[in-house]
Amino acid sequence: MKCTVYEAPTGNPLADAHLFSFDRVHHLYDDQDPRDIATYRARAEAVLRSYAPATRTSLVQALRVFHGEIGASAAQNRALERLAEPGALAVVTGQQAGLFTGPIYSLAKALTAIGVARELERQLERPVVPVFWIASEDHDAEEVNHAHVVDRLGEVGRIQLPHRFEPHQMVYCEALEVRDVKSVLNQADERLAETSHKLEALHAIWSAWREGDSLATWFARIMAKVFAEHGLVFFDPCLPAVRRLAWPVFRQGLEAVRDVQRRLDDAYAEVERAGFVPEVVRDPRHSTVFAVMDGKRFVLEESAAGFVARGHGEAGALSEWLERGDLDPTGFSANVLLRPVVQDAVLPTLAYVGGPSEIAYYPLSRGVFHAHGRRLPPLILRQRMRLVPPSVARLMRKHHLSLDELRDPLDLVASRMRADVSEPLRREVDGWLESVRAKLASLQASYTELGPEVPAILERHVQVEERAWRDLERRVVRAWKRRREGELRQLRQIERCLFPDGHPQERRLCPLNFWSEVGTQAFAELPTWSSISQMGPVLDVVIDN
Repeated sequence: MKCTVYEAPTGNPLADAHLFSFDRVHHLYDDQDPRDIATYRARAEAVLRSYAPATRTSLVQALRVFHGEIGASAAQNRALERLAEPGALAVVTGQQAGLFTGPIYSLAKALTAIGVARELERQLERPVVPVFWIASEDHDAEEVNHAHVVDRLGEVGRIQLPHRFEPHQMVYCEALEVRDVKSVLNQADERLAETSHKLEALHAIWSAWREGDSLATWFARIMAKVFAEHGLVFFDPCLPAVRRLAWPVFRQGLEAVRDVQRRLDDAYAEVERAGFVPEVVRDPRHSTVFAVMDGKRFVLEESAAGFVARGHGEAGALSEWLERGDLDPTGFSANVLLRPVVQDAVLPTLAYVGGPSEIAYYPLSRGVFHAHGRRLPPLILRQRMRLVPPSVARLMRKHHLSLDELRDPLDLVASRMRADVSEPLRREVDGWLESVRAKLASLQASYTELGPEVPAILERHVQVEERAWRDLERRVVRAWKRRREGELRQLRQIERCLFPDGHPQERRLCPLNFWSEVGTQAFAELPTWSSISQMGPVLDVVIDN
C-alpha cells in the first residue's frame, strides 16, 4: 500500500478560508484555531469543568449496551472503557447511515478522528477517544437508501434499497426486511466483477445484518467490522438513554426559542458580512427542534398558543410540549444546527472532524451554541481520500498514467485514445493500388505486341492485388477496433474509479469495489491522518498486489 499526500482546496469558499486563511474568519469560529495546541488545552479544561460525571456514567452505560448489540470489537470496547475515565475527552465525527457505509468519505471521517485523537492524546497527555456519531435520526431516505459501485463493464452502477420509507420517517425507527437485504446484496453480486475477495465482502455485509435491524443499526454493524482493529467508539443519538441526556438541550431550545432565532439571525448576517453564502437555507419558523411521532419527524414551529408540528398539525402550549418531553424525551430530535449542541452536551467533545459543508455551516450553528451558553468546539477538516485498487493500479501503469495527472477530472478517452486508423489506411491502400495500376498500365503499353492475352493477364493481376490489399485493410481495421475497444474499456474504468460521473470518488462510490479486491483486513492498513498543523490533506492510496 502506497500513500501520497498533498494539499488542495475543497471548493467550498468558507471551508477553504477556515483551512488556508483562518485569521480572516476566526470570529465566525469563536477564535477556535484548530492548528494551535493551546486551543485544545483551553478546550480540554473548559469541557472537564462543565461535563458532569453523572452524564459520563449514563453515556458509557448506554454505549456499552449499544456496542454489545452491534458486535463491537475488543479494541472498540477498550476505547469505550477509556471514555469512562474521569479526564477522558472525545474527538467526534459522524455521518448519515448510508447503504454499505455510504460514500467512501464516511471511512475518511472515521480515519481522521482516529488519527487526530491519537495525536491530541500524545500532546495533551490525557485519554482522547475517537467517537463516530451515527446520524440515525435523519429522515431523508433518498440520501441513504442507495450506493454506487463501478460495475463489471466499467460503468457507474447504482444499488438501490427497495424498502419504501414514508415521508418524515426516521431511519432509526424503520426495520428492514430480509428481502430488502437480499435484494441489495444480489444487485451488488451482479454488478461487481469477480475478484478475489468479493464473496468475503458480501458475506461480511450479509452477516452483519440481524432481523429487525434498521438501516442505521446495519450501518453500525458494518462499520464495526470495517474498523474492528481500531479503538473507535460508536454513538447513536436515538438510543433512549442518550435522548434522556439530550432532553435539557431540547427543552432549552423550546423555552428560549426567540433568543435562538435572534442569535441565528445574527449568525447568518455575520457570515454574509464576511462575504460568504450561508451553507444552510434559513428557516425562520423552525425552532431547531423536531417533534417525533410514530417514528416520524415534524418541525416544531412557534405559534400564537405555543408550538405546532409542521406537516402534522398537532399543536400545544409550551408547557404541554415540555411535559411530554419530561415523560418521554425520545419524542424530540434536533435539526442540523442544534445537533452539534446536543453533541457537546452529551459527549466530552474536544474537537469535531467534519467535511467541507460541515465546516461551513458551523458558523451558523454558532448562533444556537451562544443561545445555549456554549462556544463552538475546534473544527478539523477531515482527510480526503482516493482508493486505487489493484485492478486500476495495473491499468494506470499500462497506460503510463500517474495520479498527479489525475487530480482533476480528465477525459482520458479524448486525450489518450489512439486515432481512428480506417480513413488514413484506406487512403494509403488506395494510393498503393493506384501506383500498381499505373505500373501495370506501363507494362501493358510495353508488351501489348505479345498478344491480346497480355491485357487480360494484367487485369487479373490487378484484381488479385486489390483483393489482397482490401483484405489486409479489413484485417488491420478489425485489429485496431479490438484494441480500441479494450483501451476504451480500460481508460473508462480508470475514469469511473477516480471520478465516477465526474464527481470525486469519495463522494460517489461506496467502498465495495475496494473491499471486494483487497479484503476486510486492508481497512486496518488505511492511513489515519493525525496532523493538526496540516488539516484536510488529500490522500491517494494505491493498493497494488
